[in-house]
Amino acid sequence: MINQPGAQLRDLAIRIATHVLPDMNTAYGQADAGLISGLLMALAQDFERAAFNRMADIEEIQQIFKVAKINHPGLPADQDMEAFSERAPASLHLQDLDQLHARGFELLIDLHTWAEANNPELNQSIWSLLRRHSERNKFEVGGP
Repeated sequence: MINQPGAQLRDLAIRIATHVLPDMNTAYGQADAGLISGLLMALAQDFERAAFNRMADIEEIQQIFKVAKINHPGLPADQDMEAFSERAPASLHLQDLDQLHARGFELLIDLHTWAEANNPELNQSIWSLLRRHSERNKFEVGGP
C-alpha cells in the first residue's frame, strides 16, 4: 500500500525532470531511471486497487471489532472500537479512506496487544486479517 499516491507521483515527476533527464548518459542516471520505473509500476498497481483494498481492510476490522465486543465486553478502547465499527468513510477519496483506514489499524493494534495475552482465538483472527491485508497489497514484480 502506498500512502499519498498523488504526492508520490508528483515527487517522481520532479525527480525525472531535475535529476534523471540531465544525467541520462551516466550509469547513475540510468540506474535512477530504472528505480523510478519500478516505483511507477508499483504506483500503477496500487492505484488500480487502492480504494478496494482499503475498504476491504476497513470492513474486516469492523467485523473483528463487532465480534470482539460481543464476546469480550469491556475491552480496552471498547467505545472507540464500537464507534469505528459504525463509521463509513467521509467519501471515496483516498485521503478520506486513508484516514479511516489508519484509525482502524491504530485500534486494531490496541486490540491485538490485548488478544495476544488474553485470547488466542481473537489473536489468530487478527493475524489472519493481517495476512489477507499483506496479500491484497503485495506488488507483482515482473522478472527477466
